[in-house]
Amino acid sequence: MHEFSLAKATKQTILQIYQQNQNLKNITVLIGEIQQIDTKLFKDALLRELSDVDISLKFELLPAKLKCNICSFEFYYNQLNLSEEEKESIHFIPETIHIFVKCPNCNSNDFKIIEGRGIYVKV
Repeated sequence: MHEFSLAKATKQTILQIYQQNQNLKNITVLIGEIQQIDTKLFKDALLRELSDVDISLKFELLPAKLKCNICSFEFYYNQLNLSEEEKESIHFIPETIHIFVKCPNCNSNDFKIIEGRGIYVKV
């Protein structure tokens, strides 16, 4: 499962931030909706990885926001009616999102993901 790899990579980012400011006590980890990971498994793995660091972690889901390149309409991934099979395809090969998702306004599959992909660390 790639949750463990993501937890290790996120740990490295958090440690770099922490080394620059050891007075830092709170960090928020934003999990992009399109990342579609097992959030409980990721959280548990990251907390285990950072068990020896005196820092409090908060986790938030970052909704995926998309913007059509044709009509500039902005829409959210969670408002789309995708099947579990389509979501799973997007999970494993994120670029397939352009096969399964179309702009609700103009029906184009030419859009960009402007929020909600990946994992971010916020101080």
